[in-house]
Amino acid sequence: MAQANTFTTPKGIAQYPWLSKPDTKFSEEGDYKVNLILPEKEAEPLVEQINAAFAENMQAEMKKQNKKELKTANPPYAQELGEDGKPTGNVIFKFKSKAAYKPAIFDAKGKPMIDSNIWGGSEIRVNGSIGGYYTSLIGVGVALRLRAVQVIQYVEGSGEGASRFGFEETAGYEHDTPESFKAEEPVAETKPELKVVKEPAPKEPVVKPSTATDKSKDVSDIISKWGAKD
Repeated sequence: MAQANTFTTPKGIAQYPWLSKPDTKFSEEGDYKVNLILPEKEAEPLVEQINAAFAENMQAEMKKQNKKELKTANPPYAQELGEDGKPTGNVIFKFKSKAAYKPAIFDAKGKPMIDSNIWGGSEIRVNGSIGGYYTSLIGVGVALRLRAVQVIQYVEGSGEGASRFGFEETAGYEHDTPESFKAEEPVAETKPELKVVKEPAPKEPVVKPSTATDKSKDVSDIISKWGAKD
């Protein structure tokens, strides 16, 4: 890709956020990351932009590698499935950045948030970019790079847990929570566990970008174009 596409998303729900410090589970350096859940209708423009960027990267890599076909990586988005295995009507976008590139975080008024501890369930907007890549193992793909986050509705680490399970404040024993637990980084989102559909790599990897003349009835039609061939 000649140049990364930048964008700012609509408001959505944060899932598995690592925005205060990088997640070092898979590497020593770690990554900042967050999944953003958007309703299908609001997700559609970004899905089309990602598909177009992917098609551009595919064409560039086929020319560079002097090949007519290349393996296709999974897209950085997927339909969300509920516990019943049926689509929820949402799309999940996966954002990530290296630890060296900490995302800027702002509140709803545009003021920087220095000591934030954002948990899953917070309502946020994400500023990101689309970057293309190719490896012989994974194939051709694009990634959503995390640049900045605006917090619209703030869910903080230590104050949200009980209501998630249906418990309300009532008279009785009050525990003094140790400091070591109050700032603990979250490892799970605040929503019920949801399965995510992963798009399998197709046999025919060539993709054409979506155009303004496409009349998709829903986002499922657009998602299905990843890896499709006319």
